[in-house]
Amino acid sequence: MAPTTPLRPSKMPAPSVRPLSQLTPFEQLVHSYSTGPPTLDKNEEAWDFFPDECNLRFESATQDPPARVSYLLKVIPKQCNYLQNLHGGCAATMIDILSSTLLLALSKPGLFSYGGVSRNLKTTYIRPVPAGTEIRVVCELVHMGKRMALLRAEIQKLDGSVCVVAEHDKANTDPADIKI
Repeated sequence: MAPTTPLRPSKMPAPSVRPLSQLTPFEQLVHSYSTGPPTLDKNEEAWDFFPDECNLRFESATQDPPARVSYLLKVIPKQCNYLQNLHGGCAATMIDILSSTLLLALSKPGLFSYGGVSRNLKTTYIRPVPAGTEIRVVCELVHMGKRMALLRAEIQKLDGSVCVVAEHDKANTDPADIKI
């Protein structure tokens, strides 16, 4: 079932590494989307990466080109494969949800206010991320047009080493009768 209204900020966003009063208005907006959209499932089940349990924290965001957002979190065992490294599917889910927060914050009626849908999520795994590792997820808007958006993301260790890179291609799903 498709949403009938644009997505709204989460009522319980992730904690911030800085006091909310020190965030810019744009950072506050991105932060408000940080736990993803509310579930439409009647049983309150959703595909997730456990943001509360992994201590997801909003780090920063900028609206200036290139628009960018970053988050910090700790990889937990339930996010890992049998080798106790971050599971590729979980990494892709993180990138899907967290890159979409940036797109939602930049949206307006008729332009990704429903969040859009993923057309392609190309993920390249460079090095493993063991359970217990603190990581930074950085997402950047490459292009946002009327119909399509392209975002780039990286999962990095705190020493700056890149572990995962991704390109997230999204299609706008806002109804045609909403004015841009």
